[in-house]
Order: sequence, then C-alpha cells, then structure tokens
Amino acid sequence: MPKTPSAGVKTTRPPSRRWARRQERFLREIATESHFHRAFDGFDDIVFFAKNLAGETLFFSHGVLGHHGLERDEQMIGRTDAELTPGPLADQYRADDQRVIDSGEPLLGRLELWFDDVGLPDWFVTNKYPLRDRAGRVIGVMGTIRASKGRAAPTPSGTRLAAALAMLQGNLDRFPPVRRLAAACGLSVRHLQRAFQESLGMSPRTYWMKCRIRSACEKLRRGDETIAAIALGLGFCDQSNFTRHFHRHAGRTPRQFAAGFRGRR
Repeated sequence: MPKTPSAGVKTTRPPSRRWARRQERFLREIATESHFHRAFDGFDDIVFFAKNLAGETLFFSHGVLGHHGLERDEQMIGRTDAELTPGPLADQYRADDQRVIDSGEPLLGRLELWFDDVGLPDWFVTNKYPLRDRAGRVIGVMGTIRASKGRAAPTPSGTRLAAALAMLQGNLDRFPPVRRLAAACGLSVRHLQRAFQESLGMSPRTYWMKCRIRSACEKLRRGDETIAAIALGLGFCDQSNFTRHFHRHAGRTPRQFAAGFRGRR
C-alpha cells in the first residue's frame, strides 16, 4: 500500500504554470544592482561570478575584486580570465568554462589554484553551472569559488614542486638557495624555474615573497605584534623595506591593511 503523508507534513509538488509565470515575472523585475549575486557580498571565503560565452565577467560579488587587486566594479566588468590572470591558470579556467558550455552540465567540486587577496596562488573549490536563456540555450557560465579551508590538495605539476614549496613556506625569514630547492625536487635549477613559471606563473623568489606577505597579513589581522616586529620576524632589513614590498604585493601599506581589517570587526 502507498504510504500516506504524516500529519502536518506538506507533500512536495511541481510548481503550477501560475507559479512559474510568477517566478518569471519576479526575475524580470529585479534590478541589476540588487540581483541574487549580492547575497554573496557578506562572505569572506566564497565569491560568485557569471560570464558570457566570450568569457567576459558580467556579474560578481564584491569579494572578487580583492582577489584581483581591484577596488571598483567598473574595473572588473567585461574582463576575461586571460586579462585578470594571464598564463596557464587562465587557460585552465577557460577550458573548464568551455566544458560546461559544451556539455550543458555543471562542473562541481573542482579543486584548483586561484589567487588569494595578496596575489598568492592557493587552493580553492570551484563550482560552475551553465547559464541558459529562455529557449534553453547555454549563454554563459556562473559559479562560486570557495577557499579550500585545509582540504587536501595536490601540489602543482603533480608532486614535482612539493619539496620546494614546503621549503619556501617554512623559511620565510631567509630565501633558501635555488640549488637546494632544485635538488630537493630532483630537478636542475633551470627546470625548477621553468616548472614554477608553468605551474604558478612566477619565480621561486616571487612565490617566497608572496608567502612572506601572506604571513604578514595574518599577523596584522591578529593585531598582537607591531609592524616593526613583524618586519623583523620575517627577515626584512627594516620597516621601510617591508612596507615597500607589502604595498607592491597587497596594494596598500601594512598600516592601511591593519586599519581596514579593524574596521570590519
């Protein structure tokens, strides 16, 4: 015998044509500046994006701006991944977009490199969905990007750079000799530098500097050390040198960064 619904429990039913028309009318009436992507503005660890078939960014939550060192919406609208993240990472993003466009199916739980708010490649989880017009044709891609929060992630280029990355991340006060980095990976110096460029789009030294800047950001957010102490602990020769490098990579001075973070508390 078929089961009967329990008392007080509503059964689900497909929306009627009347409600489908109401949904459609409701969506048409929403102003662009208050569309659903604005709901993601309140999150620090997840962002939303929507792109057309040409890969041009049309909608996004405000968190996307900081990941690309931008400050205003008009700096982002219409930009493609190739413009925002030149190199092999952009090629991978575009290939994933095209896969969604061609198949018409979502691509979920994709673990990939993206840039954090100081421009350092880190692991993020991406979900991408096809965007369709009223006739059912795919007209773009929308999705979310979320910080991986400690999820296990493969190292760039398989395990080839794992030892070098660990050494760079573990020696923030002094740059390890490139020959040591290469030897730890079983590569020549030339092949190591090429692997870094192909996988991360930067040299080992630039990656190391960005690791230092990210560590500085974490310390500034905590607010329990002076800027001078942070500079000294990370091996900078003085506070002025630290400030110059920090501004180059984070787009603001350490003092401005710390003040902005205190303002969000």
